Amino acid sequence: MGRFSKAVVVLLILAGFAYYWLLVNAGPSGIPARPFDIAALRAAADAKAGAKPTAIRFVTLATRRIPSATLAAGTGLRQITSGVIAWHIDTPNGGIVVDPGLSPPDAKAMSFSHYNNAAMALVDRWMDRAELILFTHSHIDHVGLFLDHPRFDSIVDKAIVTPKMLGGISALWRENGSHISKTRKLAPVEAVAPGVVIIQTPGHTPGSQMIYVQLANGREYILTGDTASLAPNFERATPRSRLVADILAPEDRPAVIGWLKGLKALKERNKSLVLLPSHDADWLATNAAALHISRAPVRPLPSPTK
Repeated sequence: MGRFSKAVVVLLILAGFAYYWLLVNAGPSGIPARPFDIAALRAAADAKAGAKPTAIRFVTLATRRIPSATLAAGTGLRQITSGVIAWHIDTPNGGIVVDPGLSPPDAKAMSFSHYNNAAMALVDRWMDRAELILFTHSHIDHVGLFLDHPRFDSIVDKAIVTPKMLGGISALWRENGSHISKTRKLAPVEAVAPGVVIIQTPGHTPGSQMIYVQLANGREYILTGDTASLAPNFERATPRSRLVADILAPEDRPAVIGWLKGLKALKERNKSLVLLPSHDADWLATNAAALHISRAPVRPLPSPTK
């Protein structure tokens, strides 16, 4: 074998190792599952008097095409649609908004190829009418539209912001972030409205949370936040790739793996429980009807007058 051929072989070996390490390796296998206590979640959902939510709706603000393996290690290089999803939990008192999303300039900065301005207007209206605004964590694609709301001072007191989450918001250097004067320290499992429970799940960020929802008809959901960006994260208990989790958007990967194993085990014990990933636009579009959630209708914005 000539010197050139040997160099090619070495480069191929290095490239293969880099691909495996950065996009395939799912981390140590011995990490134990972090348990979810479904009985405690159900008890908390019943703890607050009043009518429980009646439905869950969602809207996609921005999309981009990325390799599946970036957000779910070992799932290959097929292109999937990563979306910025905003959620609305329908309640008798105006609804609860979860993860309002981001504004157009941030979408552009994050290389999203499509942004839906009409969806942004809808989410702004949701926040105007909401009784509560919740977040799974404080990254810009989950809190940006809240911070950029044109009537921020009228909605800020609706938001439940923990001290750790405020630290993440402050790091974004948004002027409205300095208007958040109240934080709320939450228990590991705490109800914030009838049928709506926040679960502390640090790992993706120090202040990461999940939202458990029990509807009036008994259906149960968990909004997983970026602990599970895609459905394969909880279906296979596989985390984000090392390329993302260690380099591009560092997180506590072992903690995330523990939570993913816990979600997988929880789902296996409770078949009717629905886990909702944060960015899996294709999966949500395909499965929405079967999951008894719906895409919120978006009214086109009026054409600008000439």
